[in-house]
Amino acid sequence: MTTYSSLDLARWFNGDHIGLEQHWSGVATLEDADVRDVSFCRDANGIKSDAGVVLTEQPDRSRTCVVVKDSKLAFIQLIERMFPVEHGGFIAPSASIDPSAFVHATATIHPGVVVMADCTIDAHTVLFPNVVLYPRTQVGADCRIHAGAVIGADGFSYHPTPNGPVKVPQVGRVRIESGVEIGANTTIDRAFLGETVIGPNSKLDNLVHVGHNSILGEAVVIAAQTGLSGSVRVDDGVIMGGQVGVVEHTTVGAQARIGAQSGVTRHVDAGQTVLGTPAESAMKMKRIYAALRQLNPDDTDR
Repeated sequence: MTTYSSLDLARWFNGDHIGLEQHWSGVATLEDADVRDVSFCRDANGIKSDAGVVLTEQPDRSRTCVVVKDSKLAFIQLIERMFPVEHGGFIAPSASIDPSAFVHATATIHPGVVVMADCTIDAHTVLFPNVVLYPRTQVGADCRIHAGAVIGADGFSYHPTPNGPVKVPQVGRVRIESGVEIGANTTIDRAFLGETVIGPNSKLDNLVHVGHNSILGEAVVIAAQTGLSGSVRVDDGVIMGGQVGVVEHTTVGAQARIGAQSGVTRHVDAGQTVLGTPAESAMKMKRIYAALRQLNPDDTDR
């Protein structure tokens, strides 16, 4: 195993070295680290850890620290440096690629992937096993789509008639812009006529569903088991917790925050934080929850 110096660490991240030089070879959490490990925290004062070197924003001058602006970001970059992932640009023999599809030479297509007609996959994108891209799906550069994700299936749209629901043809497509990560078993439906869009650098967790004609902006983050109905607009920088539901034709404004298990039934203003079902401002919902606890004050928490 390669051994490095705490001075190397300071040089890599342009940080300030505090304390004695310490040699290290691994990374670990504060709780699990030993003297040969690097760990991280915002404030190193008073921490109880055997870590040999601590990446931090506030150093403890009695131990070896490297002071950086963002200790967690530096630790992430250190892990990436120590454990590089090289996909190498290949197409597994068991992948099925339609002849009309374009796959960049640097893209990586793992076993069991299905890429249907007229799809586009740009540079350095990785499709993990058993991903399915329906026809005309466009995937930008530097994307990661995890195992079992299905991109471009029919939108859930039916027209009621006296003889039962009639399926509305879904002849649009899905467009995924650069830097997007899509979790395992997530589904993104293609549009009725136009596009379902996932904006650049957006991150979707496992088991997320994005309905037809929905538009996600840049750097949107959506946690697991969240479902967006059709024609939802999510503007730049929105963060949604797990198990959120958003009704159709709703807009969530830029930088809004949606608490876990919330039901969004109407537009959310830019920068607003909402909770609950139906989702209301976080402060209002906290007052409501407090009032509900007073309805039966003799009832003990279970």
